[in-house]
Amino acid sequence: MQFVNRLIKLPTHLLTIVKQNDETRKLRFYFEIFYKIALIAFGIILGFTFYYRTTNIWMLKNLGDSWLSRQQGLRPIVIGAFHRADNEKNSEGDYAVIQYIANSYDTQKLYCISKDLINGEPLISTALIQRIHGGKRNLNDVCSWSGHLAECQIASANVDYITLSTSPDIKLAQNGMQVNIERPITKSPKEKLVVCIAPMYIYSETSILLTGIESWLALGASKIIIPIQSASNTVMNILRKYEKDGKVILRHWPKWPVMNDVNPNGLVLSRGIEESHVNCLHFAKPFADLIAFSDIDDILLPKNPQDSKLSYNLDLLYKLFGEHPNAGTLLFEHRDVQLVLPKESDASTSLSNFNFNFLHDTKRKQSCHVWRMKTRVIVNASRVDTVLMHESGINKFGYAQVRLPCRQAHFYHLRHSFRSISSDSDEIEMTEMVKILNGQFANRLSTSLSGIANLPIYQSSFSSFRDFDECVMAVTDENFSLKVSRCMTPSACFVRHMPTNMNCTATHTDFSFARIGNDFISASGIQSFIPSSDCDAPVPKFNSGNSYYLP
Repeated sequence: MQFVNRLIKLPTHLLTIVKQNDETRKLRFYFEIFYKIALIAFGIILGFTFYYRTTNIWMLKNLGDSWLSRQQGLRPIVIGAFHRADNEKNSEGDYAVIQYIANSYDTQKLYCISKDLINGEPLISTALIQRIHGGKRNLNDVCSWSGHLAECQIASANVDYITLSTSPDIKLAQNGMQVNIERPITKSPKEKLVVCIAPMYIYSETSILLTGIESWLALGASKIIIPIQSASNTVMNILRKYEKDGKVILRHWPKWPVMNDVNPNGLVLSRGIEESHVNCLHFAKPFADLIAFSDIDDILLPKNPQDSKLSYNLDLLYKLFGEHPNAGTLLFEHRDVQLVLPKESDASTSLSNFNFNFLHDTKRKQSCHVWRMKTRVIVNASRVDTVLMHESGINKFGYAQVRLPCRQAHFYHLRHSFRSISSDSDEIEMTEMVKILNGQFANRLSTSLSGIANLPIYQSSFSSFRDFDECVMAVTDENFSLKVSRCMTPSACFVRHMPTNMNCTATHTDFSFARIGNDFISASGIQSFIPSSDCDAPVPKFNSGNSYYLP
């Protein structure tokens, strides 16, 4: 309190050294007023800064942690390894790209050891490491863990595995973590448009699932890649039929192991959606030309849905990339759409009587405005190395991201079912889209889906969508306060209205680790789908390692 009083009286003390006369008193009076106003303004700005989390309590904690020394070393968790394609190299040699998550505040280092299959000579190389969130969040991200890409030279393109180490000493490095490199799926010509969907967590909504898949396929996508952490058996049965038909590729997306003092699953932004996108990008690079990244309920449709036609998106995207030859990434805004679910009396009870007529009740979408909105990303696969949720990350060879105006093209966000879009929004008509989807799905029921045509499907209710959105908004409001980290994600909202009798499938794996000095490197073993009683994926366990102590 004494300090505050002295601070307020500071201008008075400064002016006491000046001879007291009428002019000086007047000057002191105005100076004191200006000083107090400036002090009050500074306090208000500082208060708003804390309230709106420009700096929040978790950021302050992380700043404090950066001044502290930690005893444990590096603890990267490898979540993928891929060969670098020949058309993406700008130097001689063969290279591998390793994706891993790690503490964002550690100075990363990694060395790769590989052996030539002909002469058996080992090659040890230093990895070039980049954080996948290399943009704006690199400076102010309060998430303490994040994804990284490490690229290193390997002995040959035929190498099936590499050994990772945090030490360049070959004797120590040989005790490192052996990681298998995923064999690329190649196709000539490449798929023109592939869609990478965000991971599915406790997913059970069949109506939106089918709307998303059939819409993307009708408008030009040839492959849809869906990582699964957990989903209902009904959803999995449908997806497996699409997979057998060559339209969908299912990928395992397990949880990450819990360390001795931290749980990475809660310390990576939005449960690792960006890490999943980057993993999907490098998996699809060998066989995809263009890749779209989205949620299952976010779809690129014509600005006027009545303009819908088969392969519409292909024509649009190649036209846009032609107009922007230096673009590695196209950013599209997405607009909320008032999706109305069918009434319970009209709801389909099985796939055989399912249709898309409920889209006729979708009458409004948010209007386009000249202001920054969240975006969805579509990339030329060979021109980028990372993708974030709402923008591109690392563009290669001088290519850049191009933000497209909403009036030119945008995504339709179909999840906001219970909300009433304001009367000044745009009216839309979905008749043509319904016609295309119903015709395509009828053909699907007589071919690839015929074996499960009588499969009962679970219907979402109006109340469940309202509750889900209100739960998400409540978590979002907390994220803009001093109370929680914005790494917190609304995962609990998924299970609030899960039927108690629903059978589910989840991804399971175990992890191994290697200790090199004070550092630990972890990697998953065989991944598989297993039954889940609570519709949530199990937390992986460490089943092997070269040290008594766990990471």
